[in-house]
Amino acid sequence: MGTARDAVLDYAAGTLRLLPGQAAVTSAVLEGPPAALLERTPQLVRGFAGERTDGGALFRAAAGLPGETAAPGPAAGADDGRGCVLVQSLPALSRESAGSAMASRTDRLTGAADRLHWELAERGDLPGGPAAGRLAARYALCYAGAALLWLWRAGGESCREWTYEAVDTVLTALEGPSCVPDVTAALALLAS
Repeated sequence: MGTARDAVLDYAAGTLRLLPGQAAVTSAVLEGPPAALLERTPQLVRGFAGERTDGGALFRAAAGLPGETAAPGPAAGADDGRGCVLVQSLPALSRESAGSAMASRTDRLTGAADRLHWELAERGDLPGGPAAGRLAARYALCYAGAALLWLWRAGGESCREWTYEAVDTVLTALEGPSCVPDVTAALALLAS
């Protein structure tokens, strides 16, 4: 299957195909710079609080199934203003995974995402320098963790073992975020 990082990036590509309005926020998460992500803080926070998501499209992307896409044109990659539906799906994934072997990991990841969104909401200004890099890296880790959970959910037994290990890597970095300096380093953690 390649590395967990490759799986997350492939998942992101599938999500963009199904939800082209997520292109801007996904690009900001995965490619930086941190300011590109943090300038979207209000919509990220509102979207997470409202759990704005599209579970059907996320499942289709995780399973590699075809789905509807936006009509081609200049607005096809435009930001749809919903925030990041992938990260926003974490609370629902947490509820749906109750009783499974992934339940405690999903709860921990959702809790870390919730704390991060509270921190983002409480900031009146956009941080710069290393603080911005750490916030963006933590968001990238939440994104990667959510992608891994959807891959686990859609992949059946074939990818479950490696997803446990990959989600554990994400959680270790999120629960000690001072060791993750930037988005590239956050995603590099998954390159095993």
